[in-house]
Amino acid sequence: MPACGRCTKAGQASNCLYLEDSAEVPIREESTIPPASHKLPPLYGHSTRPIAATVPSGDLLSRLEYQDGRIKQLEAALAKAGGAPVVKAHIPLTPESLAGGGAVDVAAPVQDRETTLLRGRSFKTQFHGNTHPGALIARIPELQGFTRETFEQYPALARIKEDMCTLERRREHSGSTRNPVDDEALRAMLPAKAEADVLVELYLENYGSLYNVIHQPSFRSEYAEMWNEGVSNARPFFVALVLTTLAAAQCLTPDPPQLYNGNSSMPREKAINWVPSVEDWLAVQSQKHVAAIDFQLRVVLLIAKNAVARKYKRTWTDCGNVLRFCMAAGLHRTPDLIRKPTSVLDKELRKRVWAAVTELELQAAFDRGMVSTPWSLQSDVPGPIHIHDDDLDQETQHLPALRKANDFTPTSYLCLASESYHLRSTLNTYLNNIRQSVSFDESKRFTDEIEYHIQNIPEWSTAPTSSIVARAMLEINLRQYILVLHDRQIRTAETKAERDFSRTILVETATKMVQTHQDLISKGYFALELLCHDQLRAGISLCHISASNPRADDALSRAIDETASRLVPQCCEMLTDKVIRFGREQRQLWILLVANAYMKAKKDPERKAVWMQEAVDRITRPFYKIMACQAEGPVESSAAVREEDRQQSVQASQQQQQRRSEVERKDVDDSMEYYPGGGNEGADVSITGDVNPTPNFGDLDDFAAWTFEDWAFDPADLAAMNVAGQFGANGNVVGW
Repeated sequence: MPACGRCTKAGQASNCLYLEDSAEVPIREESTIPPASHKLPPLYGHSTRPIAATVPSGDLLSRLEYQDGRIKQLEAALAKAGGAPVVKAHIPLTPESLAGGGAVDVAAPVQDRETTLLRGRSFKTQFHGNTHPGALIARIPELQGFTRETFEQYPALARIKEDMCTLERRREHSGSTRNPVDDEALRAMLPAKAEADVLVELYLENYGSLYNVIHQPSFRSEYAEMWNEGVSNARPFFVALVLTTLAAAQCLTPDPPQLYNGNSSMPREKAINWVPSVEDWLAVQSQKHVAAIDFQLRVVLLIAKNAVARKYKRTWTDCGNVLRFCMAAGLHRTPDLIRKPTSVLDKELRKRVWAAVTELELQAAFDRGMVSTPWSLQSDVPGPIHIHDDDLDQETQHLPALRKANDFTPTSYLCLASESYHLRSTLNTYLNNIRQSVSFDESKRFTDEIEYHIQNIPEWSTAPTSSIVARAMLEINLRQYILVLHDRQIRTAETKAERDFSRTILVETATKMVQTHQDLISKGYFALELLCHDQLRAGISLCHISASNPRADDALSRAIDETASRLVPQCCEMLTDKVIRFGREQRQLWILLVANAYMKAKKDPERKAVWMQEAVDRITRPFYKIMACQAEGPVESSAAVREEDRQQSVQASQQQQQRRSEVERKDVDDSMEYYPGGGNEGADVSITGDVNPTPNFGDLDDFAAWTFEDWAFDPADLAAMNVAGQFGANGNVVGW
């Protein structure tokens, strides 16, 4: 029969079906349906065109009608063939179904309960979903016992609360209490011009090439005017914006900090004094007459808080609040709908602010293990236009010509990231859906589409060196989904070939991500080291798949072991540098160190004590510097418990001394490289046999997080999985 007019206009004449007769129409050959890997669905990203041109309504309706007809065909064929009761087909959540309002069956059973992290009691709880890096810990059941045993053998690790209180009391009494902030107080916080100039350039080179919400020519002009005509004449909003950019760049200097105030480095201490002051000042400002800088300031505040580890647990909720603030102002709708005169620059800044906020909110949701805000159902805003800031200003009447794809601009990141936003958002929803399992075919399809976007990142041959930050962020933002996707697929794989495929993808992806970070650090760019958490994710993934097959009885397993032994120490070094720059975040480092020790102990059980000792040594390295390099003098551990701990530690040290070779002993001595003098003086007796300072794990809210007491499998879930045959008696995945 001829195609209907709607399908013909939409260019879908070959897919036209008459649904009333669908049960009698022969099923089409699969070859007539183009595979997803050949053509990306139209809703996978923003584009610079109006949304009506991106997703024609006829195309969407015809696709839905075709899917409906296809289901009816299969149901009729199944009923005719076997007479079995027809079960409602399960359609996986895809970008098309998400855009078309596809619903998830809330009555479906929970498929992935074991990776849900709901810690705490009563109402004092914290929840993290499947894409949170800590979810990997729940998949290593033996890690909790290994960590508990480490704490029992090394008493120095058990005095964390007392030393943390010592550091916190010193910080509380150091005059860091905030007072109400007014315009003059903001101006008084500005540092000297020479210091501010360096930090502003650091911000623009790093975060300015990612989230370019500031029109840089206008910013530089007003910045120079502020210093030339006096800070007292500067706009308070602009002063707040400058302070926030300085805070975001405080920890990006090439040289690590030398002094600490409590458990915070001095550069970070400056930043966490500026950021809450700006927040307090912003909270009392009127929202009746807002301008572009109101939105720019809120975006840069989100970046600054992430860049200095300020209230990290609130990142997801903070990003959601800013997203809703922007939606209330209509930034999610196309600026062409504004009836009153609006400059070309303001329209473009609206799109940039919206793109940056949605990127930050999606990443925060992914890191937390939550579903991102479903704003796309109500949005028609196109992505930012690929033009340079120098090409437009407030007097520009018409949009300038677009730059070529291989011409780098500070907006290149937002333009390219918006093209893959809907793919990443759909994957985040898919991976955090506790009622939906991961199939091998879907994993391959999503992997192909992610690789498609990675391959489409242009080569910026004539770009400034800072362009490598944007390229690295584009790659990492896509590859992190591959890690989580195939980690889940491994646990549901039906054959060894499927598991080996996902293991190979995991190793390749982790290798590329770590190499990307190493390239940035070697060139002096530390923005992504501080902003991202994929070093921890990649390291734990490698430890997990390596420890799952301790015998390494095939070529792939041996390759995985070799890669893990090479890359995991590199991840540990990056996290150690992060601790040194912040003065905190020891939890991430400890998680990876103990996972690395567990992996080595599975391979070589005879040297289990040595690997435990190595993990303790490495967690105390940055601690020695933090404790000894306090701005007001070094902090000593509690003397009341020192002698008892000393006796216990001596016994533990004597038992392990005979197991340690000269090479291992040298590595332990090298752990004192951060301590003044570089020797063993003042070191922990459990490490070197001398006195006994205590590591600072002050960024934790409870002790259980370090021993993973709330991170393990629920016993009922573990028993159910054992019955299902997913795990063997030793907790390993069957077939690994």
